[in-house]
Amino acid sequence: MKNIALVIRSLILVGLICGLLYVGTQLKDTNARLDKIENKLGGTEKISCKEKESIEKVRQSVVRIIGGEAEGSGFAIKSGGLILTNFHVIEFEPSPKVILPDNSFESAEVLMADKNADLAIIKIGKELPVISWGEPTELEPAEELLAIGFPLGGQLSGEASVNKGSLSGRRRSKDVGIEYLQTDTTLTPGVSGGPMINICGEVVGINTAGLSGLGLGISSDSIKQKWLEMATAEDPLADVQRIDFKPNDSSLEAVRAFYNYLKARKLEKAFDLLSDNFKKGYDFDYWKQGYEPLLDTTVIKIEEDKSEKNRVTIKLSTKDLVEEEIVYKYFEGYWDVKDVEGHWLLWDPEIKEVEPDFLWFYN
Repeated sequence: MKNIALVIRSLILVGLICGLLYVGTQLKDTNARLDKIENKLGGTEKISCKEKESIEKVRQSVVRIIGGEAEGSGFAIKSGGLILTNFHVIEFEPSPKVILPDNSFESAEVLMADKNADLAIIKIGKELPVISWGEPTELEPAEELLAIGFPLGGQLSGEASVNKGSLSGRRRSKDVGIEYLQTDTTLTPGVSGGPMINICGEVVGINTAGLSGLGLGISSDSIKQKWLEMATAEDPLADVQRIDFKPNDSSLEAVRAFYNYLKARKLEKAFDLLSDNFKKGYDFDYWKQGYEPLLDTTVIKIEEDKSEKNRVTIKLSTKDLVEEEIVYKYFEGYWDVKDVEGHWLLWDPEIKEVEPDFLWFYN
């Protein structure tokens, strides 16, 4: 009996030892998995951050930016309506339009820009929540990053999209003096200018360029440095296209100024260039209703008619915001313009909407 009891005790002891070894192995595996999760999220301090809450918060600061020849994204970086975007988004647009999260829009003023760095800061008259800055130097290898923006611009309506990826490495341009964060996220057109954030919703970069399976974002450290350089530059708007308004120079310049005033949302000045013959008794408040949804007007071609004096032929495109979608339209025709007491006024138009083919833009 004693031998049997001894055997039982030995078996129990062996079982306990095996159990402890198994538990130890499982704890080791669990710790290893937790370490992987921590590394993926960027460390122990980021485990408490909730991805869904971070995305919802950041989306309130991300906007769509509409230019004449490009569309992209941007985000609030400072109170007072300051928004950061890529330069290539506003390169040919001196008066970009900003579509806000509530689907209203504002005309923006370009405050400063750097073409080589591909950065621009614009200002609107409405406050947006400012996104917090993160520290790109503290990013872990393969840490999860989120790229937020509006892919394909006005072709798709809805809220800002979220692309999830991870940090692949850091790259640096010695010529421009910029650090890029490389991710395995595919950044599609339209996402440029949007924020690249960590799991806690802190900005570590700005979406800038991408190929299939590869995305590059200018790091927040480089953004801050270039921001300082732009702000202290002798001419922070040297790279920005400007609009000259010369409506009294000629009939052609009067028509050009009319459409540029529409582009800049200076509707009263545009209205002043219309003759009483065209207005037919309608006042400004009535007339401007037709331009409430207008985001952009771009003159594609403008020239004096060689066979008819003071007739200006024109081709143009417009972008209207209609129920969250951007509607693109194209027009061609002419304006007859008259000199009235030393001022050129748009008298009588013959303009129609067209569905252009490829050659229309070049003829």
